[in-house]
Amino acid sequence: MIHAFSVSNYQSIREEVVLDLRIPGTAPDLPRFRPSAARPDVRLPSVVVLMGPNGSGKSTLLRALLEIAQIASSASPAEKNNPIEAFLPFASTQTRGEPTRFLLEVEADWLAPGEPRQLFRYKVVVGRDDTGFKNHVLCYEALSCFPKGRPRRLFERAGPGKPIYVSRELGLKPGDERLKAVRADASVIATLALLNVPLAMRIAESMRRTWVASNVLYHEKWELPTKAVIEMFKKNPKLKDWTVQYIQSGDLGIQDMSMLGDSGEDSVFFNHRGLDAPVGLYAESSGTKRLFHLLPQIRIALARGVPVALDEVEGDLHVDIACEVLGWFRSPETNPRDAQLFVSSHNVGLLDDLEKEELFIVEKDNGGATRVHGAQDVHGLRRDTRLYPKYRAGVLGGIPKIG
Repeated sequence: MIHAFSVSNYQSIREEVVLDLRIPGTAPDLPRFRPSAARPDVRLPSVVVLMGPNGSGKSTLLRALLEIAQIASSASPAEKNNPIEAFLPFASTQTRGEPTRFLLEVEADWLAPGEPRQLFRYKVVVGRDDTGFKNHVLCYEALSCFPKGRPRRLFERAGPGKPIYVSRELGLKPGDERLKAVRADASVIATLALLNVPLAMRIAESMRRTWVASNVLYHEKWELPTKAVIEMFKKNPKLKDWTVQYIQSGDLGIQDMSMLGDSGEDSVFFNHRGLDAPVGLYAESSGTKRLFHLLPQIRIALARGVPVALDEVEGDLHVDIACEVLGWFRSPETNPRDAQLFVSSHNVGLLDDLEKEELFIVEKDNGGATRVHGAQDVHGLRRDTRLYPKYRAGVLGGIPKIG
């Protein structure tokens, strides 16, 4: 599970924005708050909701979270596929040439698979050329673990051309030729994973699972292609049955789903109560289409116990269905592996289903920069108070204004 994440100088984010998910000790012991496997004194939310006006930076924050996962899991030299070439800094003359900084604190079993998870801190600093528009180097990268509460470096690179420090856990000596293969525009983790270093391979695969299960892609939302979903259903009939079950909950007229041929959307059909002929996926409601593509991603995240980021989780869905999805991540029965859900939303109907530790308000300051604060940081907000009326009254912030 993720403990904390921060980013600065990234798209609409100028100064450092921090998501500190650690729940204060004064909060009640609720089932939706998961005890950390790495830090027994820490509890974490299994659901994190970002809410605020259009254009405030909610999607940007989710994208930044996935960006660090992509940097650590991809070493592609092609500019169109290289993650550090895909984003821009905050668009001002003061920040255009400044580096972008990411920091992720996450618990995992990377050092000893199957053993209790440890806390890791991964820090990345991406530098730019003189124009400020081309990202060209990872000018700092480091990974540390906390075996006894204190950080211990697993590796550290101070910049291009400088020696890369590695600890014994990586199984490499300082002069190993594989360290010389690390390019200035690729991460140590991703490069060593390609070169079959076991620890790096485990980390890269873990990071890859995070962004594959999400629907955020640069400046738009992404969904599993229909053919990919069909292939998943063919390989895993239980996944198909589970998906159909919940699609039926969203559309009470649907009785069953069938797959014919391999021609894309036309090969998926739904049998409806009272209709003599099946209806193709292309002709179904937006909500049914959304569930068809979204539910397999959610199931994968729950099965693997990975963080997943979903932009506009309620898009095309009734608010009660969105609330049920959030409930799957809160429940130990449906989420036994501590998967964590990060979502953006405009639907204020979700608010009364949230605890204040699960809600973060995203808004922009007068300079156009994204800022974030947790509802738990709002002074005087009582636990027995409904969040919906407080948000509508402006107490929490993040209220959109038109005109």
